[in-house]
Amino acid sequence: MGGVTRWKDETLGSISAAPPLPLVVFFGIFMMLMFLAAYSEFKEKVERSRMEFRFALMLLPVAAILVVNMMLLRRRLWSYIVGARRPVYGAAADEGSSPWGLMLVLALLLVMVYYQKSFQSAWFRL
Repeated sequence: MGGVTRWKDETLGSISAAPPLPLVVFFGIFMMLMFLAAYSEFKEKVERSRMEFRFALMLLPVAAILVVNMMLLRRRLWSYIVGARRPVYGAAADEGSSPWGLMLVLALLLVMVYYQKSFQSAWFRL
C-alpha cells in the first residue's frame, strides 16, 4: 500500500508546481494562432454577409417595381376576363404614363451608382 501513497504524493507534488516556461510559451503561441485563424474567418463571413445585404437592398426597388406591375397587370386581366369595360373618359385619362414608374427607375439608378464602387471593389479585386 506504500507504493500507491508514494505515487499519489508525487503526482500531487508535480501538479502544484508551475509548468515549464517553454510549454507555457508554446501553448500561448498556439492559442494566439488559433484565435487569429478563427477571427479572420469570422471577419470574412461578416463582410460577405454585409455585401449580400447591400446587394439585397439594391434589388429591393426592382422587386417593388415588379410587384406593382404584377398588381396592375392582374387588375387589368381581371377586368378583361369579367368583361367590365371602362368608360371612354376613363381610358382617355390613362393615355399618359405615370411619373411614379420613372421616379422608381431613377431611384434604382441612383442606388446602383451610389453602391457601384463598393461592389466593384468587393467583386473585382485586383
